[in-house]
Amino acid sequence: MNEMPSVLDALDRQLITELRRSPRSSLTSIAKEIGVARGTVYSRLEQLERTGVITGYGPEIDATAAGHGVLAFCTLEIEQGSHEPTTSRLAALAEVLEIHTITGRGDLLLRIVARSNDHLHEVIQEISSISTVGRTQTQLALATTISRPVTHVLRTEQ
Repeated sequence: MNEMPSVLDALDRQLITELRRSPRSSLTSIAKEIGVARGTVYSRLEQLERTGVITGYGPEIDATAAGHGVLAFCTLEIEQGSHEPTTSRLAALAEVLEIHTITGRGDLLLRIVARSNDHLHEVIQEISSISTVGRTQTQLALATTISRPVTHVLRTEQ
């Protein structure tokens, strides 16, 4: 399990912002850009990775450009005590990008992408066939007005 990270300081936020701005930069160029030693950048990155703040360095993919232009959010009501088996089954569906345990109406909130409405229907049918899923409610996203990475929040903190 990841250690609970302490609050990120200004240097951590600068480092993360620079990595977002220029993810292919070398440690030396990042160090020069933010005005610290290369060893400091190395040790801070190592700490941010170890504590789970930085979770990866992969490219960000635009779902629409990659052929998955339908975005939907699906709320599920599941049987009591079935959280683990249900989420395990859902995690096996490639189109399910996120699973959140929620409060209020429903138990789980899913973010799903699909190639088309017909494909989304197939995915929802597959979700509905899970024996522990009692009810689903799906909303299509017509447009995404704002989509921000977590680094947006970090840039605004003092």
